[in-house]
Amino acid sequence: MKEAVNFISSPHLEKFANLVSSTFASSLSAISSRSVDLSVDEVNKCDGETLFSDYENETYVVSKEDVGDYETGLFFRTRDITKLADFMLAGDGESKDEIDDDTKDAVQEMTSQLLSGLNVPFEEAFGKKFSFKCDDIIKNSSASAFNAAEYISIDLAGTIDGEELKFRFFCDSNLESKLGAEEDDNLLTDGGIEALLGNAGISFDPEPAQNGGSTPKNLDLLLDIDIPISVRMGSAKLFLKDILGLGPGNIVELEQNADDPIELAINDKVIARGEVVIVDGYFGFRIKEIVSKAERIRKLKD
Repeated sequence: MKEAVNFISSPHLEKFANLVSSTFASSLSAISSRSVDLSVDEVNKCDGETLFSDYENETYVVSKEDVGDYETGLFFRTRDITKLADFMLAGDGESKDEIDDDTKDAVQEMTSQLLSGLNVPFEEAFGKKFSFKCDDIIKNSSASAFNAAEYISIDLAGTIDGEELKFRFFCDSNLESKLGAEEDDNLLTDGGIEALLGNAGISFDPEPAQNGGSTPKNLDLLLDIDIPISVRMGSAKLFLKDILGLGPGNIVELEQNADDPIELAINDKVIARGEVVIVDGYFGFRIKEIVSKAERIRKLKD
């Protein structure tokens, strides 16, 4: 059994998956001292048999979330995780087909850092304490290790030093109750979206109800609305006399470092960060970080 997660109805899982991706990318870059580009490839709900079969005979990082006693874990292709471990040991990224005792210690240390790195960002994002820990490194050779009725599977894909990297983070779906699912669902129903957009000064004409029924209260009503966006490189404060004195060739220093990401905003509320690019002679904006749908809607209310 395998079913793709619908982020419109489950925005808390989108937030969860994106936070896993960004945190792992930062941690892997720090651990390996290499450039890491990582994004969410797929998020599914599946049973233990499906979870097992996709990475059969590869490396299984056994872990759990201690506070709620939830089952979690990581799947890596063995050659990928041994390469990462070698990077951590200041090597050139040598891959191995099997994990020996020496390599296992390095893999366990690396994955412990990866998992524990989730704890603080998750607590800040969801307002609850998390404690992800690595228990063991084993070969994924038996489906009997996965006993939960359902799992949330997050497939991550990207590159490290320009070479392909794919792996999977998964958790017992019972952990979903800790992510504020009920709050997010309420935000997307019972007129919540309409109220938030109204507070932000954005209005829309809902389609007339059919057969005398009430107007549907869902996001589909809003998807074709034009909303202006802006890209911000930074800001500055100047005295009026300085503004009147501006002329061609003057430079205005912005309150933002050159290495800081550029912000994408709606109604002065930041919804994404990234970098400016040029496409066919036009400026464009490449998104590198984006908040979840629920957070974007909440920002319109603030």
